[in-house]
Amino acid sequence: MDNIDKKPTIPEVLPIAKAWYSKPGNGVGGMFHIILEDGNNEKHWAERALEQAQASGDADAIQLAKLLVAMSPTQRLKLSRMNLYPPN
Repeated sequence: MDNIDKKPTIPEVLPIAKAWYSKPGNGVGGMFHIILEDGNNEKHWAERALEQAQASGDADAIQLAKLLVAMSPTQRLKLSRMNLYPPN
């Protein structure tokens, strides 16, 4: 999803977030910990995560970060409450 203006649905993001958690080192959310574990749902946190993802060059991180930026604060909060770890 390249268009960060389109708001994704939680069912679209959920498998991508779960896949992120399954990567080594991401058991507590990795660079997305502040959003996915701590529930900080403000857009500026998602935008900061996108900057970090782009700096890392990790395509999976960039994809998830773009989705998080495009989500509403309520969607990000709901996602953080879904207990994504351990991935199933």
